[in-house]
Amino acid sequence: MANVFKVADMLISHVRQVHGDDIALVAYYGSYALGKATPSSDLDLYFVSESREAESAFVTFVLDDLPYDFGGKPWGVLEDIANAQAGYDWVVSASQIADAKILYSRSPADRERFEALRGRIAELTRPEGREFMVARALDEFQTTLSHLWQMRQALARNDLPGLHLAGWQFTCKVANCLALVNQTYFAKSWGGNIPYVLDLPQKPADLEALLNGILLPRSPAEAVEHADRLSVELRTTLLEAQASVAKPRTPKEVFHDFYFDVHEYKAKVLSACRHGDAFTAGAAAFALQKFLCELMNKVERGFYGEDFNLLGEYSAGYLAAGFPDLTAAAAQGDLATLAILVQRLNDRVREWFPAHEVDLKILEDEAALRRLLDQKDGPGVREG
Repeated sequence: MANVFKVADMLISHVRQVHGDDIALVAYYGSYALGKATPSSDLDLYFVSESREAESAFVTFVLDDLPYDFGGKPWGVLEDIANAQAGYDWVVSASQIADAKILYSRSPADRERFEALRGRIAELTRPEGREFMVARALDEFQTTLSHLWQMRQALARNDLPGLHLAGWQFTCKVANCLALVNQTYFAKSWGGNIPYVLDLPQKPADLEALLNGILLPRSPAEAVEHADRLSVELRTTLLEAQASVAKPRTPKEVFHDFYFDVHEYKAKVLSACRHGDAFTAGAAAFALQKFLCELMNKVERGFYGEDFNLLGEYSAGYLAAGFPDLTAAAAQGDLATLAILVQRLNDRVREWFPAHEVDLKILEDEAALRRLLDQKDGPGVREG
């Protein structure tokens, strides 16, 4: 049997000869990097390319019954992985950098750049990275819903292979959400990581039973039923995490420079109401209320409303301030009522902002504008 590292040396020698300085680094990860390799283990190997031309060094083959996948990862891809960006499942991809062993580096600078990516991953697993990782988990939740939708469609069409595939993809994304919110990652593939996922501190209480019902269902309908339940329970876990990193701010900190937006949206709503344009009026009304609800929630509960949240989950501060609900009139196309409500909202905002030390920045004349600009620039900055 060929020595996997001798094969790796051959691959490195070849890419250096053909692509020269375009190969910045070669590394391996997985069981060999972790010291857990067996005779049947393959070597997970990749090179870091500096140009598109170097990506042609990619090669796959089978030798002595072991598969080899010598692929390229541009620096940009590694940076996205290290920063837990969408498109790369952190639950398994972070290990490709954090646990990797370097076989070749073009220069000390390349090695240092790679080590900086390792440092970024380590930072995201520590307390200072929690807020960022919770936000990423909320974003990632959206992808679980797309696979849940596929499961429902497959069930409706009696597409059992499609249902099982979508169920597997759904559970993979659930695992990624949980890895993000727990600020951890795993070195094995999805199946081998199930025990570690089940051992995470922040997770749905009946996670194991729900996963079994999706991956090993007694019926197609059971798979979708369990996926529905898991999506709800996962969302509850994420809501708790979102609240745990909340950082309330004062109205003055949150609302500075924002009365302009209220005034602008109000004008759009009133103009559309005058022209009988229910769609434009409704769009502006929804945007205005959502905007104010987000900011008020930051003051009251410490986090902005996200696409992850339902409006009702971050509207308490808005309603407590006495701001009227615009959504019912907008949804019904009741333009006469909507015009009254948006004007009432504007009047209430113009009371609430100054009462909470928020400057409306309504200027009387050009001299007032000059004073505002001078204040922003500081003394001695502006001339004339």
